[in-house]
Amino acid sequence: MKPGIDPKILEALWKSPQNWKWGVYFCKEDPRVIVPKRQKWMGWTINFARPSAWPTLFALILFVALPPGWMAARGLANTPFWFGVLTADVLVLCLICWYLASKKRY
Repeated sequence: MKPGIDPKILEALWKSPQNWKWGVYFCKEDPRVIVPKRQKWMGWTINFARPSAWPTLFALILFVALPPGWMAARGLANTPFWFGVLTADVLVLCLICWYLASKKRY
């Protein structure tokens, strides 16, 4: 990672059409693994030019799938507690992505 990258440079890299291939963000100069989607209100995506992109994607999928899956295996699916765990899981995932995609971190 390159410490001290100007947020304006990160924004310019993110906006550049050359860094978006088939709707996927791919920019080696951008140190962020998680970045906003082209339509920022739609959430985040992964910078697949980073070496840690695939492990990050796998970890995020596990983070979302394991708690509700574990609860469903225990017979707790379709209960208010299961819905609360799923909601908290998605909320925490959104906060993690928001933090990791922040230009201020770099």
